[in-house]
This record gives sequence, structure tokens and C-alpha cells, in this order.
Amino acid sequence: MGRLALSRADRLLLGIVLVTAVLGALVTWLILPPEKVGATERLPSTFFNVASGTKAAYEVLERLNYPVGRLRHRIDAETLGATGTLFLLQPEVGLDRDEMAALLAWIKAGHALVLIPGPPEGPFPAPPVRRQKTPPATAPENEGSLLDEWFRFVEVPEKAGEERRGQSPFSPFLKSRFRPAAAREPLLAGIGELWADGHERFKPQSPLAGPLEKLAPHVFWKDKAGIVGLWAALGGGTIVALADPYPLSNLGLSDADNGLLVANLARELSSRYPGQIMFDEFHLGFPQQDYSAVALAKLVLAGPWRWAVAQAIVVTVLALWAGAVRFGSPRDVTLRRRRQHREFAEAAGRLLNEAGATRVAAETLYRHYRDRLCRLLELRPEADDGRLAQAVRERSGQDVAALLQQARGATAAAVGRQKLLTLTRQLHHLVETLDHGA
Repeated sequence: MGRLALSRADRLLLGIVLVTAVLGALVTWLILPPEKVGATERLPSTFFNVASGTKAAYEVLERLNYPVGRLRHRIDAETLGATGTLFLLQPEVGLDRDEMAALLAWIKAGHALVLIPGPPEGPFPAPPVRRQKTPPATAPENEGSLLDEWFRFVEVPEKAGEERRGQSPFSPFLKSRFRPAAAREPLLAGIGELWADGHERFKPQSPLAGPLEKLAPHVFWKDKAGIVGLWAALGGGTIVALADPYPLSNLGLSDADNGLLVANLARELSSRYPGQIMFDEFHLGFPQQDYSAVALAKLVLAGPWRWAVAQAIVVTVLALWAGAVRFGSPRDVTLRRRRQHREFAEAAGRLLNEAGATRVAAETLYRHYRDRLCRLLELRPEADDGRLAQAVRERSGQDVAALLQQARGATAAAVGRQKLLTLTRQLHHLVETLDHGA
């Protein structure tokens, strides 16, 4: 069996398929942008470049050469394996029991969690509504945790704001300004002023609850309404909690020294807990998903049709192979023998004989031999029979006037086959005598 050799048609078809696939991928990439830019919900997603997103903080850490990334899978020991610090900001999708257990075990093993309890406050610019927290004891088992049961909250009254900064699309509440009294806290190094927003704070007297209730909180950011930021040690790890997503948002990052707070968080936590700094996107509703075409292919190949698809692919490959490759030794090319003029004449004669067309045969033969006589005697084809007979007499001394008259008469009326054969032989003998002199 010879090697695979595609024919010209197969190569052309393969080229068309490849060009179509490339153009389809290009059009899909142009129509479907690779990154999201925003949503009607105020999600602190690193994909969003609107006011409530955290894309600016993500890119700032990236430009500072921190190993940042996005977590788009469920939380477990495998997905958190290379992570040193996890930003879990206002999850919209609840964490199930397995995820909660894996997260707590991961923190205790020596890692850091930067947490803003969820859920998001709703679409903007509508005023935020105080979320109704369901006690853990009565929460349905199929609903995941948003980690707000780890803390106790107080609502921020509108008069708590120290300075009105105008009505922003982020929140209609007044913004709270904070000036740290001392810079002994590492997270506040170099910070002179911070700005917060939102409508909730952690409770000043006992901010921790649930599995964190017995921990000793260290408050590093507090205003008149309550606690904005705190951290607590859990096992060998640390939990840093913020009550307000505004300082990490695209809009709040440019206020006061909020950007420096993000840098301090990354510096302090990454130095103590080496590894990637991951931003959780799975629990904001952006899990890792395939494109539609890839998802459909996986669905077909993983379902009950996978064997039928596999057989169809095998049959197609075999068909292309059989059409492009010759099996066995090559066959010799058989050349057909060229036909002779006599064979065509005999075939035409048999056809006229079977049809009884002696008149048609007489016209054809008379015209053929008369043209040859005119060429041999150097006469014009329209010369009459008398002039033709006289030229023959001058050339060979034969009297052929009667023969020419009989041949012309055979073209006007049907004659027998024997008589036609006799006239044809006489005309042929005359032409050969004039042409060869015999």
C-alpha cells in the first residue's frame, strides 16, 4: 500500500474547510469580546470596568508584578493549591458545605482570605436595600452561604457621613472619611486618608460571629458608624474583612489613599503567604465555560451518541483514504489501437446497406470521385461532365462520358446494390489510372 496522497479535489476541499474555520473563529472573536465590561448588577468583578467593578485593582496588582489570577472553579483543595491570597468579594453564588469546609481548612493551613461578605447591594443607581439575612439554623440546605453569617452588622445612618461628595452612581449614601491616628498597623503604612461608602458596617462591640466568633479581631479601619476593616488570625492563616466594597472598586480606588490600601494588602499578605493572588469570579457568576461550539462537541461526544460519532469519523477517514490511495501494484496503461480509414468506410457501408440507402451512397461516392478527378485534371469543381470527359480523353485517351452519365443518373434514382458496386469500381479504377498511370 502506498503512502497517503490526496487528490487535487481533496486538497482544494481541505483548503476551503481550513479557511472557513479560521474566518469563523475570527468573526466569532470579533462578535464576542473576550472580556465583559459591566452589568446592571453592582458586582465587584475583575472583568468589569464600570464604577462597581474591580478591574482597576486587578490591573494595578498585575503591573506591580504580583502573580494575580482569576479563580473560576469551585473552591476545593485542588483549585486553591497554588493560591496564597484569595479575594472573595461579595459572592453572589453561595458556597456549599464542602466549599466552606475546604476554605476554612485552607486558611488554617497558612493562607490569607480578603473577604467582603455578600451579597451585592443590587442594581445601581437605585438606592441600596438592607439585605435580609436568614439565620443559619433556618437556612435551606440547598442554599449556599454568602459568608455574612460570619459577622454582625450595623446599618449606617445617612448623617454618619462627614462630607457629601455628590450623588455618585455607586451609592446615594454619604461617604465616610477616615484618618488613621497612627501608622503602626502594617496595612495602613503610608496612608493619610481613606474613603468608604455603603450602608453597613461591622458591629463595633462584637463584629465576628459563626465559626469566627471565638477569634480576636484586630480593627485597622473604623469610623463613626462602625468598623470598616478588620483582620483576624485563624490557625496559621489570616482573614481580612471589609464591610464596604467601595475602597477596592474602580470608582473608589482613586479616592484618597484607597489605592495604597490595595497595594498594602497585596504586599503584606503575599510576603507572609507566598503564592498567587487570586480573585474569585466563580461565586460572582462567571465560571470557566467553553465556547458554544466546543460545549456542543463535548456534549455530543460525552453523551449516548459518542459511539455513533466515532464510527462516522472512522468511516469518513477510511473513505478519504480509499479515495486517495490505490491498494496493490499499479496497473499498466492499455493503449487502444488506432482506427483505420477502411474500418470507418466499412462501418459506413454496412450502415447504408442495412438502411437500403443506395441513393445516399451513390450521391456520396459520385461527389467523392468527381472531386478527385477535378483535382487530378486541374479543373474547377463546378466543371460540367462534358468538359470533364474531354479532359480525361486528352489525358488518357479513355471515353468516360457514358460512365459519368450513369453515375449522375444513380444519384437521381435508386439503383441496385450490385449496379452501384460496379459503377464505384469503374470510377475507382479511372481515378487510380489517372493518379498512378496504371
